[in-house]
Amino acid sequence: MLHCTKKRGDMMIYEFKITLKHVGVPVWRKIQIDGNTTFYDFHRVLQVAFDWDNYHLHSFFAQKTNGERAGGQEITGEYHDDFGDVLGGNPSYNEKHEVISDWFSIPKDMVTYVYDFGDDWNHEIVFARKLQPEKDVVYPRCTGAKNIAPEEDTRGEVLMGEVDLALPDGKQLAKDVNEELRFQLNELLMSYDQTSAGDDKWYDVLSKAKEFQKLKPWDTLFDEHIFAVMDPVTQERLYCSVLGGAGEVFGLAVYIGDTGYRSLMNTLTTEEPDFQSVINQRSILLSYEDREDLEKEDYALIKSYDIPFRGRKSWPSFRSNKPGLYPWFMDDDEARLMLLGLERSIEVYHEVMNGLELPDMLFDEEMLVKVPREQNSGVVFDNQIVELEDREQELPNVTLAVSELDLKRMQKPKETLPATIEFSLEYMEMPVQNEENERPFFPLLVLAVEQTQGLAIYHNMLTAASNPASLIQSELLKVFESMNGIPGNIMVNHKTAHFLAPLIDKLNLNVEVEEDLPVIRQVMDMMHDDMLPF
Repeated sequence: MLHCTKKRGDMMIYEFKITLKHVGVPVWRKIQIDGNTTFYDFHRVLQVAFDWDNYHLHSFFAQKTNGERAGGQEITGEYHDDFGDVLGGNPSYNEKHEVISDWFSIPKDMVTYVYDFGDDWNHEIVFARKLQPEKDVVYPRCTGAKNIAPEEDTRGEVLMGEVDLALPDGKQLAKDVNEELRFQLNELLMSYDQTSAGDDKWYDVLSKAKEFQKLKPWDTLFDEHIFAVMDPVTQERLYCSVLGGAGEVFGLAVYIGDTGYRSLMNTLTTEEPDFQSVINQRSILLSYEDREDLEKEDYALIKSYDIPFRGRKSWPSFRSNKPGLYPWFMDDDEARLMLLGLERSIEVYHEVMNGLELPDMLFDEEMLVKVPREQNSGVVFDNQIVELEDREQELPNVTLAVSELDLKRMQKPKETLPATIEFSLEYMEMPVQNEENERPFFPLLVLAVEQTQGLAIYHNMLTAASNPASLIQSELLKVFESMNGIPGNIMVNHKTAHFLAPLIDKLNLNVEVEEDLPVIRQVMDMMHDDMLPF
């Protein structure tokens, strides 16, 4: 028998339990199949698994996908209606274009397969889990079966109880189904080798998270033992910090790139980081929780894969932190970075257990970096010790970002006002979510406050900007317009001063740079308190 060989990483195996409903006795099959299979080929597998003859029409109807009700959206090959939504109904989807991995992601996601719209043989397809393909196993395959299906065109006899569907030997039945799959669907069959890393990183992430938790590296590696990994793909550094030395949060924090480095340094050098410093983090976090403390999305992710977790503080939870955005679930690319961090962290742990001494990042002012290199068609990581000052970078260069017209208008003679203002752009501690299941963001508040009287003379609420220099510079010009002049003294923090620098030079502004802007802080606290629900 000929079959194609597919690399292990190209797709995960999806396991389903398919139950033929309303036939008087339990009739079901457990099927394992490549997640990249189209619904058309899935239909062909179901025809073989239940011994149908494909004489009649069929359709799939999505009942639950990604943990949410799907409203019976139809996936069919009999006709394809792109105008259903125009006519007030749901559009149908072409079964030759739709793949099962796009519709099944969380355990208990469900699609109904209806065969023969006269007899209405309803098959309830329930997603069970994702599996790594086994070496030399041919898919699709049947791993369990109970009782035979009726013959074609026998709905009446089944309703009258005149058909005996019982078959005691389920193992033999599953074996028979697999033989028919090989005979009838030879071109669909595929086996897997194990020579490739997977496109779906989550199985490996969960596997490494389980291994990491069992090692309990926080008993050996402490807060000062920070090390870095160079990402072979982006060449960015990932700064890894094992959590758990304080006995509260156990896991791994991975700070990404230069933004992550700055937020890590702020975390290490500040006794109690405030909201503004926390919200500017760029990191991903693995923490271990009790089962009952997991979000439903965390639990669904874990149960989607064949990796068991049990015990207190043993269930992994993954979060993404991006500047200006609410902590959220990691995406697939962040899963790749977390896998890289976990693999190298486990490697460092074993090296420390074998005598490696890690530098104290703050005291020694140097760090261990894992640097990739190619070896035998793979990648290995060498240890290098680097000085921190070689890596620490300033904020990005800033150019003048306002229009020539606005600049000329401000350069005309303007009254210098006998006033001192504090000017800042800060994230509001008030997440906004525009769409359900969309990642919330923290709006930006531009605020100018007259220092003596403590009055807000200008404020504007904005979403995050890709060019903060342009935003800050243009907003300061709006402050001047609202005041009908330029204040004699402007107080800003270091970050704001950096983005304002070209405008300060052009307009010869009198600016003082302060670590803290007390009046703005007071006004923002009052605004935040006013927004809190009773």
